[in-house]
Amino acid sequence: MLLVIVFGVGRQLVPDGSGESPIKDLLRLGFGWLVLIVFGIVVLAAAAGFVTWYFTRFVIDDDELRVETGWLAKRSRRISFERIQSVDIVQPLAARVFGLVELRIEAGAGDSRTTLRYLTRQHGTQIRDYLLARAHGDRVTMAGSSTLPRASALTDLSASERRLVTITPARLIAGFVLSTEFLWTIMVLIVLLIVGAVLGQPVVSLAGLIPMVFAGFGLVSRRVAAQFNYTLAESSRGLRITRGLTNLTSQSLPLNRIQGVRIAQPILWRPFGWSRVDIDVLGYGASSGRDENRTDVSSILLPVADDAQVRTALTRVLPGADLDRLDLHPSPRRARLIRWFDGWTLRYGWNAAVIVSRHGFLNRSTDLVPHAKVQSVRITRGPLQRWLRLASVHVDTPRGPVDLVAHHLDPADARLLALSELDRARAARRVAPTAPGDIPVLERFGIVGVAPLGAGGESTVYPLGIDQVLRLYKDDHRAAAAMVRQLRPAYDTFARHDLGFRTPLIIESGELSGRTYTVDRRIPGTSLSAWLPTATPELRRQALLQFLQVAGRIQELPLPADGFGRIFGEDPRRFPTLGALLEDQLWTAVRHTKEWLDRDLPTEAVDRVIAEVRDRQCAPRLVHGDYFPGNVFVDVLPDGSPMISGVGDFSPHTLAADPVMDIAGAITLMGLEGAPGVQEDQAYLHRQAMMLYGNRMPDIAHWLDVYRRYYAIYYASDPAVYPHALAELGA
Repeated sequence: MLLVIVFGVGRQLVPDGSGESPIKDLLRLGFGWLVLIVFGIVVLAAAAGFVTWYFTRFVIDDDELRVETGWLAKRSRRISFERIQSVDIVQPLAARVFGLVELRIEAGAGDSRTTLRYLTRQHGTQIRDYLLARAHGDRVTMAGSSTLPRASALTDLSASERRLVTITPARLIAGFVLSTEFLWTIMVLIVLLIVGAVLGQPVVSLAGLIPMVFAGFGLVSRRVAAQFNYTLAESSRGLRITRGLTNLTSQSLPLNRIQGVRIAQPILWRPFGWSRVDIDVLGYGASSGRDENRTDVSSILLPVADDAQVRTALTRVLPGADLDRLDLHPSPRRARLIRWFDGWTLRYGWNAAVIVSRHGFLNRSTDLVPHAKVQSVRITRGPLQRWLRLASVHVDTPRGPVDLVAHHLDPADARLLALSELDRARAARRVAPTAPGDIPVLERFGIVGVAPLGAGGESTVYPLGIDQVLRLYKDDHRAAAAMVRQLRPAYDTFARHDLGFRTPLIIESGELSGRTYTVDRRIPGTSLSAWLPTATPELRRQALLQFLQVAGRIQELPLPADGFGRIFGEDPRRFPTLGALLEDQLWTAVRHTKEWLDRDLPTEAVDRVIAEVRDRQCAPRLVHGDYFPGNVFVDVLPDGSPMISGVGDFSPHTLAADPVMDIAGAITLMGLEGAPGVQEDQAYLHRQAMMLYGNRMPDIAHWLDVYRRYYAIYYASDPAVYPHALAELGA
């Protein structure tokens, strides 16, 4: 209020048309009266603020947050925890000086914001963490929230939150100086000065100079001060953005509400490889026009970032959106009659995860929308487009910076793109997990609607950032929590042995709504099962040879205990001999398929395998037991050659047994792959196994045959595998 009064009085000091200042009329009242009036206004404003503060109450119980306001007219707003979308902390400069924060709670649409001002920094952070935990389904207490690592006063980040990207002040200032907006402002200023000098009328320049100076200060405030020390971090609740020089804003980003991404590259940023990344967030539409406001929530993901930082953010926000491997198709050349200034830049494309469009020369923009977030698809044709036989395809998302349009396509291509995108959107929404037990865990990590990376008999794996995955054990998988307790120390031991490939590592584990989950280290690359169908024959052979070599190196990992036995699962047991272990394994498997095997095979088929494994003599070594292309990861090196990057999913199939079993499994289980040419792959692997291991084991061919039949019996209980098992046992 004092600032308002000073500004109002200051304006009165400007003389009117008569050359006199109206302030003289106020001075006739006397200085004492003026002071009394100013004091009265300030007291009334302070009293109004005090009353508003005094009659504001908030209550947090087991089910909801309740905020009550008003003196004469009471207003009570109730927000259930499951409706909370994000909780942000804002620290304007004045509040920051006194260690106070403003808490902003989004629940529903963008205009449904609840604000609590002002709380102490510690209390506000504690409430923020508690509300986010309850919104993600965790049954925590306020006291439990107070035990979390303390957030820094400078960045509002704690030791438990991992920084993904930090934009340095030098990069931020350089990006601002080279930005299109700043350069246009400078050019207009120069033009005004030249015009004033040519006309000999400096007042002309002054008339335009003042608003341009204010615009320049506004740009500095939005682009530098508001984005200063910009940090994108990852926490157990998703992503967090902190920014600000004088005013500090800490924004919790709900990943499952991100609807699209825009990557913009002004022409002067391209030599440095810099980009700006904006996002569409459901509920932020009303504030998208103020996305650089000093204290408001922002639709900016990265203000100015290099290529590596953009890839890091995209991997977390849009898993599967690999722009480097995505083919973009150009618009027809006749489109340049309409877009003569940038027609050669028009591109569009898609992959399994996203649809993409690109356009622009001075400011190149790439828009990405996940198929599952597409709300509608439109085809438009203006008069010039109809004349040139062109059409544009619009992919609609909620209001925000992302506006995906495939500009000026041939009408047949436009129709094909629109209809196929509707099919992809429906398919993407179908694969989104809907099992009641999945949802609370996925909400807790902010990845509801994200397609899984893969699934097996025990668990489903979801992307959780550039180097983490969420493994969600199925509700019918017995003793999952006990197996996680067995796996965690074994994985820690495996990680200390560098064999040229990664093994799993459990970073966090827990249980929510009766479902066991782990956060695991992510193994780089993609599964060999998914990669093989896309590879050339030469690269395919290179990867298969490494696949076989890694099968032989698994035995070098340390055993958790001495002797033969089952290592993980419900019934980890030790056995005196290898034969006793494998006989127990086979009879356990046969119990589930005895009726089928008795009907389709002679009894001696199983007895023969059991008799043969009894004769095997070897020292116990670690055996993965489920070594097939789906559990092996391949990464592509810069020169285009493949490299086996890791082995995942050690499970109840893992044994302390004969290391030849994994070599035989690599060959045998390859036959279950659905890609063409698996028979040739099996034959190639068998030949390579004889060359690699034949000198050390002259009888390797015999034991590969024995374990081929062993795996056929062991996995025959799976209806999809049973026909293959019969073929193997009948051979």
